Amino acid sequence: MSADSPPPAPRTIVVIGATSGIGGQAARQLASQRHRLILCGRDARRGRALVSALADRGGVRPVFVAGDISTQAGVRAVAEEIGSHTDRVDTLMNNAGVMLSHRRLTDEGIETNFAVHHLAPYSMTQQLLPLLRNGDGRIVNTNSEGHRAALFSPGSVALDFADLQCEKGYSTFLAYSRSKLANLLFTYEFHRRFHPRHAIVAVHPGMVRTRLTRSVRNPALRLLTSTTRLFLLPPAQGGRPLAHLAADPDVEGGRYYNRFTPTYSSSPSMDIATARRLWEVTERMRGPLGPA
Repeated sequence: MSADSPPPAPRTIVVIGATSGIGGQAARQLASQRHRLILCGRDARRGRALVSALADRGGVRPVFVAGDISTQAGVRAVAEEIGSHTDRVDTLMNNAGVMLSHRRLTDEGIETNFAVHHLAPYSMTQQLLPLLRNGDGRIVNTNSEGHRAALFSPGSVALDFADLQCEKGYSTFLAYSRSKLANLLFTYEFHRRFHPRHAIVAVHPGMVRTRLTRSVRNPALRLLTSTTRLFLLPPAQGGRPLAHLAADPDVEGGRYYNRFTPTYSSSPSMDIATARRLWEVTERMRGPLGPA
């Protein structure tokens, strides 16, 4: 959409991971376009503050849904509350993110990176599929160029189906990168199964100053972050690609975007056999996503 184009028609947009960083900034930009927003996050205080801030600007007052999407039960609870506020979803934005110094399990016993970056988008799409079918049915998954290679680790990233839970050894950056690779494999496999009824994309928003690394105690990352901070994008710029892909009418489904530009992701992310195998594993963990 060019600067001279009219604003996109209002949509009902669900933003998962909306209470800070690029999710919050995308919500602000979408609110300025008068879209109907359902904002989801773990921090109820931040959520209420965001809703108040957006309502004070004179737009359509958003709805906030508090919940933890790291577990299947948490996803179901959030999805049920979303369903109490709307009968349609035009765009689902799966934007929640974590980066952890040490291996941590969710209440279901799942490694947290894998749970938040892969299982949660799969399960939220699964639970909201009827509402997505009632609406325009678009899904935007926040991804990362980290899917190509893990920071401070040699070689490209590949899934290890014998160790999806990082039980054999935990690396902060490898666990993060593998979970983002899994998210891309899900994105492409969903597109193959559900196109053209649903448009799904993944997006790298750029290198952005966010709270993602706040729990990382790795000295090398702390040094890297402090020395490169001036070169990182502010959250408002990081939120722009998300807002664009959530609402713009000219989005290419089944693509990986580097900010606003469709580009090729890594070779492992485009392996059809690996994507199908991951889909089957995920179905055993979370149930089928639904008929195409």
